[in-house]
Amino acid sequence: MSRPILVAHAPGSTDPGVVDFAAAAAGLTGAPVVLVSVRAGGSLIDRMAGGELRHGAGGDADADGLLERLTAAGVAPELRVVEDSTAARGLAAAIDDLSPRLVIVGSTRRGRVGRVLAGSTAERVIHGAAAPVAVVPHGYRLPEHGVRTIGAAFVPSPEGHAALRAAADLARGVGGRLRGVMVLSPKHADEGSAGQLSSLPESQRPAVDGSVTGRLAAEAALETALAELAQGVDAEPDVLFQDPVEGLDAASELLDLLVLGSRAYGPMHAILLGGVSRRVIATAACPVLVLPRGADGLGPAAATGRATARPAAGL
Repeated sequence: MSRPILVAHAPGSTDPGVVDFAAAAAGLTGAPVVLVSVRAGGSLIDRMAGGELRHGAGGDADADGLLERLTAAGVAPELRVVEDSTAARGLAAAIDDLSPRLVIVGSTRRGRVGRVLAGSTAERVIHGAAAPVAVVPHGYRLPEHGVRTIGAAFVPSPEGHAALRAAADLARGVGGRLRGVMVLSPKHADEGSAGQLSSLPESQRPAVDGSVTGRLAAEAALETALAELAQGVDAEPDVLFQDPVEGLDAASELLDLLVLGSRAYGPMHAILLGGVSRRVIATAACPVLVLPRGADGLGPAAATGRATARPAAGL
């Protein structure tokens, strides 16, 4: 089997949003889909030391309904049942075994519909994962037009460039739009933009302090990165002036998918959530894709612009 898309199934969950997003991802990448359902198990010591799963919670009926939904979407899924004391440990074992191209998890059902609330299991799966992880909001419904507007949280760093490159590849693969989202401090909102300053004769330009210079450099970095990484893509910069989490949260209202890079330190090819990324996946209105450090996206299929098998529902 080629590297699959691993879809995490929580016992008792019948929320179809996760599998709908998985079907869209399969259409883009051509990867097979494995639905992993974690049931109560593990050693007696493991269960006594903190087992979270109850015997009898959920069952085959829940998973069967989701498998049927995937099949109806044109995907031939595989069900893999894993026994462990916690959902996070069972999913981690399946990730190690399958080396998936993408992991898709749902948010906790405690959150209000239409918002991502990562929850302890999702956060534990994300933290240290060697594959990109997409967190899908509770009650998510795939847009009728599919996932077409893809945003990347950009900062002028290797991780920011990786997020923008991955988002550009995905947008290119679906013929969609790319938004490079940069959030700057509100104190820069009233400062002159590069365009406003450059329109004046040099002798009439106001003195530019360090904060203005920093803003102009940041905006220029985003525009340069878009020109370099988003060739052939309908792309636009989106510069916001507010708290980083609030800004990305607001941007997510207008996106079908938001791509985040991993924290700048930590092991390569692993995800390490920072304060901003952890809060963003807890408040975003659209699915959030978090990349491992040193990774650029979902693999070659996205980068080469593979046509989706089902354009109406594809990524």
